[in-house]
Amino acid sequence: MNNDLNDDFIQALMVSLQDERIIEKIKVIAEASSSNQMRETKELLIEKEKEIARLQQEIESKKEEINQYQIESRHLHKKLESYFNELQKRRTDYREAEELYEAVQQLSETTKKSLKGIFKGDTVQDFIVCGVQYENISSLWDFIKNEIMEGRELEREILLSLFEYFFQEYSKTFDTPLYKRQEAKLNEVFREDLYIRAPHSQVSGDITDILLPGYVSINGKIIKKSIVRI
Repeated sequence: MNNDLNDDFIQALMVSLQDERIIEKIKVIAEASSSNQMRETKELLIEKEKEIARLQQEIESKKEEINQYQIESRHLHKKLESYFNELQKRRTDYREAEELYEAVQQLSETTKKSLKGIFKGDTVQDFIVCGVQYENISSLWDFIKNEIMEGRELEREILLSLFEYFFQEYSKTFDTPLYKRQEAKLNEVFREDLYIRAPHSQVSGDITDILLPGYVSINGKIIKKSIVRI
């Protein structure tokens, strides 16, 4: 029974589908559906294009930020490297001063007592502050000269290192140093107007040893004559 009904329904449907009005209606529905799908697809495409454009803009913005960060990073790296090099230099300078300070502690009690008027305080910082003052550098030179002229040369190397270090550090405090070392040279003919003859030297002849370098002003005036052995 059901099969007969289904056959009748199918037969009626087939007849209806041959009706031009039905066919036209189906076309309208199909076109409307297709149009809706195309419109929805187009709208979706437009939305996706907008989203892509927005994301590309964000990417470009992030690229610019990254580029800026890289520039700042390179700048900070150079700055850090400069600070690090300066720190290393300061450490080297301080280490040399610290080693000299320790060397001074090994000097004889007589010498340390004599240097008390030049190097005051009990720390490396005090040692440096006193050592870079010109009056103390000049007094140290005079003390070394007196030791040499009195024939006391056992501690000359340490004392000479002290003078050399602080003379250089003092010069660094000026854009143009006020003083420079006197240019005394080995095998140079001794001249009394330029140098001081050390004990146990010949009366005349060539310089065989420079015991204490002197120094001159920037215009060439002799401040302290070098002490040499002939």
